[in-house]
Amino acid sequence: MILHSWDRHAFAKALRQGHPVDLRATDLGGADPWRPEEVVPLCHDASAPAWRRWLAPGARPRRRERPRVSVVIPCSRGTPVGLSALLGQDEPVLVRLLWNGGAAPRAPSGVQVERVPWRGHGSTRQAAVAGVTTEYTLFTVDDAIPQGAGFVRTLVDALEGGGHDAVWARQVPWPDASLRTRDRLRAWCPPGGEAPATRLDHVCALHRTGLLRADPLDDVPIAEDWAWGARHRCCLVAEAPVLHSHAPSLRGSYRRTRDIHRVLASHGEGGGVTTASMLAALPRALADRDALGELLGQWRVR
Repeated sequence: MILHSWDRHAFAKALRQGHPVDLRATDLGGADPWRPEEVVPLCHDASAPAWRRWLAPGARPRRRERPRVSVVIPCSRGTPVGLSALLGQDEPVLVRLLWNGGAAPRAPSGVQVERVPWRGHGSTRQAAVAGVTTEYTLFTVDDAIPQGAGFVRTLVDALEGGGHDAVWARQVPWPDASLRTRDRLRAWCPPGGEAPATRLDHVCALHRTGLLRADPLDDVPIAEDWAWGARHRCCLVAEAPVLHSHAPSLRGSYRRTRDIHRVLASHGEGGGVTTASMLAALPRALADRDALGELLGQWRVR
């Protein structure tokens, strides 16, 4: 598919159907929400030289055949959408699916599917580390799609060369994501990589396996990446884009925010909002169910 004019819904449809997209410079300059740092990483090619810096890292000849990276994916919604992208990397990987849903996902030969009890984000991921035999462990989620065949290699190079304890990928929203979702990801994962050194996100993050054993993830239901990153040196790798965004339901947004802020409060951070603050913000939040869920999730957190 060649994209000449900006139609974010047509672009998202092509991506969901697995069609490669070539981006042409016609009539894109003033389009909204067109942003090259968000759109170009999702494309096979781009015509404008200024855009090419945002292309996802392409394949290089394999430097080795023996995997150094194990990918751990908790999943409950079927086969992870990024599985084929992970298996097509120029840095070979081992993949373990931690299944905690209904019917087991369909996985190609060589992908290990292990049924596990769900014990929260921290304990479930950490339990899998005991079986990892590679130097590095890559945590990701079942609705994220790494972009470019050099994605994993780019993360490994950043971890090896930067003196970090862990590195994480820049999340790029789906083209048809809401403005609120896009704005939040721009703030959380700046395209220039200017994120705090303690920020970490297990949507897609690469760890040193030995360090995970020496200092395990916290036994918390959620925000284990925040808790671990708070005591380590982490780095956002802007050159490694991963397609990931979703619009949670009101209930989902409420429960996720509540659980995250409970973890923060247990570490002496955050603590939620007061009733007065909640009531003051409520009229504006009513127009956005995600914002409403987040507001209610922070109310009187203990």
